[in-house]
Amino acid sequence: MRRPVLRVRPLAPGRAPTAFQFRSAWYVPTTCSRLARLRLRWLAAASLALGVGAALAQEAPKGKRHEDAAVHPVPWTFPPIDSCQPGESLRGWPPGTDAPAFPFHTGDTFSMEELDALKDFLPPYVWEQRDRFFYEGMQLEIGRCFADYSPPSFYRAATAAHVGEPKLAEDGGLVDYTAGLPFPPDRFGPEDPEAGAKWAWNFELRYQCAGFWGDFRTSDMVGRDGRVEPFVGEIFRAQTAFRSDRKSKDYKVPGARGKHWVVGGMLKEPFDARHYSWRQYRDVDHMTDPDRSDDLHAYLPDYRRVRRVPASGIEGVYMPSFSVGVIKPSSISGLVGGAGSVGGAMAATITTKRSGFEGVELRPLLYEMRVLGVQDVLTPINARTPAYPVDENREFGPWGLSFASDRWDLRRAVVLEGRAKASRSGDQMVRFIQHVDAQNLVPLYYASWDYNDEPIDVGMFVGRWSEDREDYPRWPDDEKREVRGIDTTGAAFANLSVDGGWRRESWEMICIPPKDAALKRDLSVTNLTKRR
Repeated sequence: MRRPVLRVRPLAPGRAPTAFQFRSAWYVPTTCSRLARLRLRWLAAASLALGVGAALAQEAPKGKRHEDAAVHPVPWTFPPIDSCQPGESLRGWPPGTDAPAFPFHTGDTFSMEELDALKDFLPPYVWEQRDRFFYEGMQLEIGRCFADYSPPSFYRAATAAHVGEPKLAEDGGLVDYTAGLPFPPDRFGPEDPEAGAKWAWNFELRYQCAGFWGDFRTSDMVGRDGRVEPFVGEIFRAQTAFRSDRKSKDYKVPGARGKHWVVGGMLKEPFDARHYSWRQYRDVDHMTDPDRSDDLHAYLPDYRRVRRVPASGIEGVYMPSFSVGVIKPSSISGLVGGAGSVGGAMAATITTKRSGFEGVELRPLLYEMRVLGVQDVLTPINARTPAYPVDENREFGPWGLSFASDRWDLRRAVVLEGRAKASRSGDQMVRFIQHVDAQNLVPLYYASWDYNDEPIDVGMFVGRWSEDREDYPRWPDDEKREVRGIDTTGAAFANLSVDGGWRRESWEMICIPPKDAALKRDLSVTNLTKRR
C-alpha cells in the first residue's frame, strides 16, 4: 500500500500562521506507521516554527532606549540623581558590605584633620597611600551626589539601535560592533561569566565625544626631595571609527582607513626635547587580534626626519621617554608645593616611564577581566580649581601628587580587575584594578602590580564636565548637537617602586574635534614636519 505524503505549505514571508495552519500542521494521516507519523509531525513543526520565527522577526518592534535595570536589578544600577542618601544603602568595600550613611552635604569642606571621614569612600589602595594624595592645608569641597553626567541622546540612540549585535569571541575579542555601548549594563548581571570582559569593552568604547585636544604638562618626580622633570606640549586623540555622532557617514571620519583612533603630540619643553612629535595609529583589528600592535611614527628634530618607532608593548596612549637632566623645583614655579628649594644643578637624571595618560585606554583582549564589585567613592570627576595652563602655580602638596584642594563628587564605581594573559616577568605590569564610573565609564582610580604581586603604582584621575564650562566649543558640523562629555583634565600616579610619581595637568582639554579638513591633515604622518 502506498503511504500518503503530508505536504506542509510554508508560510509566506512576513505572515503569521492562521488558526487553521496551527491546527492542520499537526494533522497526520492515520494510515502512516507510528515512526512515519512522528517524523512527519517533526517536519511540520519545524516548518511552522521557521514561519513563525520569520513573521515575528519582521513584526518585532525596534529596540527601545535602555534604562538602568530594565532587564533585572544589578548592583551597578546608578542611584537617583543628586541623592546623597538614596533609599538603598551606599555600596561599601569589601564587596557586599554597605558603606555608612554619607556624612557630608554638598558644599561642605574639610581639611587633613578630618581625613578619616573619607576612608569609607575611597578605594583601599588609595587610602593606603593617603599621605601622597592628601596634605596639611588642603581644602576639599564636597560636590554633588550622583550628578547626571550621562552621555548624550545620540550615543544612547546608537546603543539602542545596535543592541544585541556585538558579540564576544572565544578569546575575548569583540565582533559585530558598530557604535554606542557594546553591552548595555542593564542586560547582564554579575553572575554572567563574561561580565568582566563586557565591562572592559564598555570602558574602551565609552562615549568620549570625538577624543581629546589640548595642552598638557607632565611632571615626573622622584622621592620627597622634590626632584622634578617637567614635560610641556600639546596632544590630541582623534577617534576615527565608531563615532556615534556620524551615523550618516557610516560612523567614520574621512581618512579613517581602518583606524580606531589616532594620537598625535608635540613637546615644547624641555629644550632638548623641543619639537619632538609623533603619531600613534591604533587599527580596529586590535579588537580581534591580540598581536596587532600600533603603528608609531616620530619626528626626530636632531635628524630632521620622521622615523618609524617600535610599538610592541604599548597598550595605551604613547608618550615619549627622555632623560634630559633634572631642574630644581625652585626654578619651576608651582611644580612641587612645599618641597623647598634645592640649591644648584642636579647631576641625577629621570626617565619618564609612565605616559601621563596612563589608564585612559585599555586593550581588553590582552587581559582576563572580572568584576570585583561596586563601590561608592568620592572623586574629582568635575573639578573646578584651575591647573596648567591656566594656573601654573597651583599647589599639589609635598609629594606633588595631590588634587585634594578641589571639588569631589560622590559617584558609583564598578571595580574591574585585569590579569595579563601572556606571560610577564620582572617589573612588568601583570595585574591591575580600576574603578570606572558606572554611569559614563570614565576612569576614576587605578592600581597595578608586578609578577611578584608587588605594587607598581596607584593613581587617580581628574575631569571636567563640559556642560559646566562657559563658551565650550560646539560640534563643527552641528552647533546644536549635545556635547555632554567629561574631559580628562588631570591625573596623579604614585610610583611605589621608586618612591616617586608623576602628575599631569591639562585643564583646558576639550573633546570636540576640528573640522574634517583640518582633522584629516592632522592625522597624516606628513604633517609631522609641517610646523617646524
